[in-house]
Amino acid sequence: MVRRIIVALVLLSTLATTVAWPRQSAAQSGVADSYPPYQARYVAETGHTAVNGFLETWKNTPNALFVLGFPISQPFIEESFTNPGQSYRVQYFERAVLEEHPENYGKDGNRYYILGRLMGTQLAKGRENEAPFKTVANPGDGSWFPETSHTLRDGPAPFSQFWHANGSLDVFGFPLSEQFQEVNQADGQTYWVQYFQRQRMEWHPNEPNAQYRIMLGLLGNEYRDQFHKNDGNFKYRSTADALPRQFVYGFNAHLYGQGTAWQDRGRVLTLSKNAGVTWLRQQVRWRDLHDASGQIFWAELDNIVADAQSKGINLLLTIVAAPDWAGGPGMPRRENFGDFGSFTGQMAARYRGRVQAYEIWNEQNRACENGGDCATAGGIGGRVASADYYVDMLATAYDAIKASDPYAIVVSGAPTSTETNQVEIALSDTEYIRSMASNPNFRSHVDAIGVHPGGQYNPPDAKWPANPGPGPNWRNSAEFYFRRVEDVRATLVANGMADKQIWVTEFGWATANNTPGYEYGKSISQETQAQWITRAFEIGRNEWAPWIGAMFVWNLNFAVPWRATGNEQHEQASFGVINGDWSPRPAFNSIQSMSKR
Repeated sequence: MVRRIIVALVLLSTLATTVAWPRQSAAQSGVADSYPPYQARYVAETGHTAVNGFLETWKNTPNALFVLGFPISQPFIEESFTNPGQSYRVQYFERAVLEEHPENYGKDGNRYYILGRLMGTQLAKGRENEAPFKTVANPGDGSWFPETSHTLRDGPAPFSQFWHANGSLDVFGFPLSEQFQEVNQADGQTYWVQYFQRQRMEWHPNEPNAQYRIMLGLLGNEYRDQFHKNDGNFKYRSTADALPRQFVYGFNAHLYGQGTAWQDRGRVLTLSKNAGVTWLRQQVRWRDLHDASGQIFWAELDNIVADAQSKGINLLLTIVAAPDWAGGPGMPRRENFGDFGSFTGQMAARYRGRVQAYEIWNEQNRACENGGDCATAGGIGGRVASADYYVDMLATAYDAIKASDPYAIVVSGAPTSTETNQVEIALSDTEYIRSMASNPNFRSHVDAIGVHPGGQYNPPDAKWPANPGPGPNWRNSAEFYFRRVEDVRATLVANGMADKQIWVTEFGWATANNTPGYEYGKSISQETQAQWITRAFEIGRNEWAPWIGAMFVWNLNFAVPWRATGNEQHEQASFGVINGDWSPRPAFNSIQSMSKR
């Protein structure tokens, strides 16, 4: 847990023919899940969030707002009209319907993972014998497409120029007609138009603003209005109801030690599930599993993964501590990054589909997490590795994990909350994340961004300096506040990473304990701890949606092993939501009873 560290817009004409339109499919279980990263951009104008691969396609489409428009639905599964009987996950936009094709994931740089539905093809059905839709001979001037036997020109309307400048084939598809004049039913005026597989272009030469002289049909809106009038997927939503996937409620847990007098892993898993918390975060020390011979001794981790799966618990494994032979106990030497990649790749292959997420390192902005001892005197020894060094290590692990399990979520290590800037102690978490975010390698090698906010003796709504905590200590720096997450978010937004979700992989409040540096816990009752944890969940789930995707309480059961050693007053035990005798604290009961959606 966080430690105190010293110092365009005209409606398309009404459909002229009756066609077989797709319908929402009841057999949704047959459609593969979306691949990470799970990202989100909420649009207040329509009350929907562009998400995941759909958002990535939107961002990669030139002039996307004009070409695709805003999202007008949440993703849902619907039968295809081009492949009847086959269902896909779709998301509707004002001018297009985007369709997810998992079979194309990982090929050609994912170019065909998200495809625009052939809405223009649907509109052209039944019009094949009309003169503009009849095929034409190749004029020999380079304007002719053999795929459809139609031309694309800049006369009289400059459609070719627009097609090439705004995404060309991937966005519009091939031409299905020649240019011709057609009456727009919305205004009764006649315009030059051309139909394409995915769109319809219309020329307005007298429009004063050149940007709007070529208009695109609002095909997504029209389709929604005709065939989805009462569909809840199109209902306006608040940010709290527009997440890219289900919010993650989690605990940090101690799952090792089965066979000792104090551990009962089945009981830990059952307690978590009974609380309605179906994710657990477990730290895994690389150095404990991988010896210099190259052999990996999975041992108890195999049992942890199997037991969690049998109980329906999802796992986030946080990988730390390189072996001595690789440069440990901190981060590995650069020449051993390949060994780290091999280890993480083998882990992802071994636990494919059973471990849902991996966090690469922990509080890497602390010196003691890179060669020192974090358990003594608040952390001694080591030196903070640069953000670029960390990102290079992360990228190696990311590529290896994804090669073994593309559905696994890779979370960046969460820096500890601090304003300290001394490489032999720690570097500011916001500055460290700024450096990470400015590295292009980071942007392409992370699914979610780990964060560890402070708390100390400050309620979750407090924030320095506008709304400080009670004091007198642990109040005069933003590092001591749960809302430090907002500072991290601002840093990511400023560096172009607003769409990637944050995962809060540790948060919580200590109660009375005997550990130096955590004296503030004496002022926090167990009842207050419960209130603050549940309020923090409420803030993260509702007020910070959709950019927070997960929150893991520190911690579930660390009081049990500390009691066994005779020190249930240790700070790690005081952060727990159960006591050393397994009895629930008020925080456990509060988490169990709070709403989770």
